[in-house]
Amino acid sequence: MHELGIVFEIQKRVTAVAEENGLALSDIAQVVVEVGEASTIVPRYLKECWPAATDGTEMEHTELVVELLIAKVRCKKCGEVYEYLKNNKKCPVCGAWECTMVTGQEFNIKEIAVFEEEEE
Repeated sequence: MHELGIVFEIQKRVTAVAEENGLALSDIAQVVVEVGEASTIVPRYLKECWPAATDGTEMEHTELVVELLIAKVRCKKCGEVYEYLKNNKKCPVCGAWECTMVTGQEFNIKEIAVFEEEEE
């Protein structure tokens, strides 16, 4: 399971962004990541590793949100863009198997949200 290593890398990058922006890690409420459906990352494992990796750290109250990016491909025969896994890896227009990946292999830190300050 390489997701634990990925979680540690997320923490490292979020820490760098926090430092650049003068934020304490305890101010970070949520980290939103995008995971491609055809990537080698299992979103569920990523979410399961997060509490173990952040327990006892300044980020222990930070929520990890994982958004799934649908795998889409372009057919090399007819040019149709379609959902790769939903269509059993075959073009729904011409039936060809040959394609080029358009989206779905990405892994991005999309957003880092901070806790809102309470008004006095």
